[in-house]
Amino acid sequence: MSHSFCIITNGKRPDIMRTVLRSIAAQGIPEYEVIVAGRYRVEPGIVYVPAEDAADKGRLGEMRNEAVARARHENVVMLDDDVILAPDWYEAFGGWRGPFDIMTSQIRLPDGGRYYDHATAGGPKGQTFLAEGEEDEYVYMTGGGGWVMKEYVAKKAAWDPERAFYQEEDIDFSRRCQALGFKISHNHQAVVYHADPTYTNIGKALRRRREGRSHRWVLHELEGLSTLAMLKRIFQLRRLGLNTESADFVRMAMRESRCRWLFRAIWRLFVLKAGGALPGTSWYPAGSPDYLEVLERYADAEHCPEGGGGPVVRETRGGPR
Repeated sequence: MSHSFCIITNGKRPDIMRTVLRSIAAQGIPEYEVIVAGRYRVEPGIVYVPAEDAADKGRLGEMRNEAVARARHENVVMLDDDVILAPDWYEAFGGWRGPFDIMTSQIRLPDGGRYYDHATAGGPKGQTFLAEGEEDEYVYMTGGGGWVMKEYVAKKAAWDPERAFYQEEDIDFSRRCQALGFKISHNHQAVVYHADPTYTNIGKALRRRREGRSHRWVLHELEGLSTLAMLKRIFQLRRLGLNTESADFVRMAMRESRCRWLFRAIWRLFVLKAGGALPGTSWYPAGSPDYLEVLERYADAEHCPEGGGGPVVRETRGGPR
């Protein structure tokens, strides 16, 4: 089971990019390569494909095509530069029974929620999460969310090179693959972490905090507030259009307020309005323990053996697939 890990980057997150690379090296995969396309640098252990203009202008499809064109192995893994593999990702990948064309991983968020992993978009349900074993005509794989396609899929399918940020390049590519007859499967045991703390779940809805706030913003917001003041603060946040932050505030009040029953009731209304609860998720204002453990593990280079048959170092330029 050889793997080509294809990562796109604009070079603006070097610290988390190093964590991503360490998470790959730590898997113990017998034979693999790491291909980085966009704006980065030549360094040991990667195949670097310069695509600075595409990186600067956010042409995600072009960078993904450039990376995949260099892939040499049976399984092609698509990663963004902030998607970290869980320590047992490769073990869970190997535990999948039966053939597959495309396999998505479960994507966890820093606060304990989930990013769009086994998800649907463009159909009657809109964009939302699917249950673990649920089939859906409009299922798709999100961007560089740690999903895997077989090499024969990579040879036939390609991204729209003109699509950039927020232009649904991932949904478009999913539909191209499906039009070619390829099926999208989901391995819920294979976990990756999307290291963007601005995202959270409100029920089955994926939401984003404003102004770059992380889950930690709310840690000390309730100190010294009465129950009435907390309620006023929730309504104030909503009036300001900070609905995701107001949800954080309610969740924090469920933990710390004397009237926890009241805020639990309010939270149930939030969840009901967002399509119901999303199974298997949690919320930690200081960060989920498993995510923090992963960051600590990969911060120490001693925990990241190179793995036999590891990546080749080379730089390539240009040329169509």
